[in-house]
Amino acid sequence: MKKIFSILFAVVVSTGLFASKGMVITQTYTDAANRDAKITVTWYVSQTQCKMSMAYADGKVNSTTFFIPDGANLLTYSDGIAPGAAQKNYFSIPVQSITGNSDISRVTVTHSGETKTLGGVLCEKVIIKTNKTLTEMWLTSDFKPDFYKFSPFFQNSIELMGLNQEALQGVPLESVTKDNGGVVISSYTLVIAQSTELGTGDFMVPSDYKNAAGTTK
Repeated sequence: MKKIFSILFAVVVSTGLFASKGMVITQTYTDAANRDAKITVTWYVSQTQCKMSMAYADGKVNSTTFFIPDGANLLTYSDGIAPGAAQKNYFSIPVQSITGNSDISRVTVTHSGETKTLGGVLCEKVIIKTNKTLTEMWLTSDFKPDFYKFSPFFQNSIELMGLNQEALQGVPLESVTKDNGGVVISSYTLVIAQSTELGTGDFMVPSDYKNAAGTTK
């Protein structure tokens, strides 16, 4: 579970109720420190909300874990029931207890002016430079949610760190992060990006999960 973290509501009455324009983005993630793992990340993003799922398999662990920013907490749960458990549980993590890589600093963001279309979505190349890394990401130009606001919940994401630095709207569809020697540390490659309507229920923990602290959400 620690490795997964480091990388890095009620159902509506009808499908149209509280729905808004959104996008579901599926990416493959590669991590130089964990080359044997197969990792697929899916983001569900509306103008003001997001949910992320991470499917992780390394020969020993095979799981899908969900992360939902919810006010002052990050809600997280995994598919299915843990071995030996009788109840599906989710966990609520206070955002102030989430920490990132303290070695990363001096974040600067540069707009390259270069554009290309990924999965039918127009994107701009944005460059994020820190004291230790250089990230080139392709940020959506025609879908501009407030995704940057979720940086405190995903503090190991240099992409979100850069977006938050400049309050840039949009979602990165692909990115490559290198160290100062030019060696690739990690990358996201787009599988598919789908425009869709996302409602309140898409950003809630399923009703059959119980808060591990003992209260039901």
